[in-house]
Amino acid sequence: MRAAKRPKILFLANWPRTTREPERFAFFAHWRSRPLVRFFGTFALGPVTRFEKQTLRFYLLQPLAALFLAPFYDAVVAFSSQSGLPFALLLRLCFWMRTRLIVFDVESFGRAERGVKLALTRFAARRIDWVVYAASGQAAYYDRHFPFLAARRSFVPIGIGGYEKRQPDDAGRDGPVVVPGKHGAAFRDWATFLRAAATIGDAVEFVIVGRDELPAAERDGVPIPPNVRLLPYVPLDRLQEILETARFVVLPLPDRAQSLGQLTILFAMAMGRAVVAARTVGVRDYLREGETGLGYRPGDAAELADCLRRMLADPDRTIAWGRRARELYREEFGDERMGRRWEEIYCRVVGRTPPAD
Repeated sequence: MRAAKRPKILFLANWPRTTREPERFAFFAHWRSRPLVRFFGTFALGPVTRFEKQTLRFYLLQPLAALFLAPFYDAVVAFSSQSGLPFALLLRLCFWMRTRLIVFDVESFGRAERGVKLALTRFAARRIDWVVYAASGQAAYYDRHFPFLAARRSFVPIGIGGYEKRQPDDAGRDGPVVVPGKHGAAFRDWATFLRAAATIGDAVEFVIVGRDELPAAERDGVPIPPNVRLLPYVPLDRLQEILETARFVVLPLPDRAQSLGQLTILFAMAMGRAVVAARTVGVRDYLREGETGLGYRPGDAAELADCLRRMLADPDRTIAWGRRARELYREEFGDERMGRRWEEIYCRVVGRTPPAD
């Protein structure tokens, strides 16, 4: 019997380069059809790239160059709408091209609500064959502005894999509370966290991992209390050790209509740690309140402080929630489960029969 043709995919990433084989990315690693994936990142052109990323908030050069490569592939997968929407716009203008386009959208298309930006986004989005999103709360935005995508979109939870817990469940009973924090103010609400931490006694240490400084502008001038310590960047193995010996993990996210925080939560879950996180769009599908951790209203330092006290007051319950978090990670958030969903979507878009198990 003749072997089935392997899928050929052009992968538009929103970073410039990778040392990993593209087929090893979690999106593709568990496909039964063994896809051939070409990584095509953004250009590293100094001020030009910064202008694209910071001012336009969309990439232009990468999608334009990809337009000439696309005919040689079965489908194009864009990692974000920053690449996917400009590429879709080009496909609409080049109406004779039959390229299939799948967009992984974590930003809800830049959250345009009105005016020219929304009109252009709607015009481009009509050329997208399928939208994949990682937070179910994004559906309300699509329903409001992109009803024509109703039959061409899927909520696919993010999955991670390959992480084995090495410490016993109670290894963090007397450890610090860990706050993964390499990101700046756009992705972490430092002011709310610091106000909450200041109300907790000095007997409990909070460690912000990934930062050797926290400028006043990023924390709205809120002082760093003595029970908060900054720890510079550490390699992944060391981060795993830190998380496994933590009491629990805190994720202080800002109130943004963007899919943020899932990877941090999932890594904490894989390490058997309960999580306290802001109830944002990106968190609700991954944090089970009262089962794997607690949530608080974004920006509410008093409610966050109350969550911290509840977690600290009952170590046995916190450890049990961490144990349940690891179980849930294995049941619902593995990368194999995510990869198979992506393969099903690809097959649907290109009209291919999904391979049998």
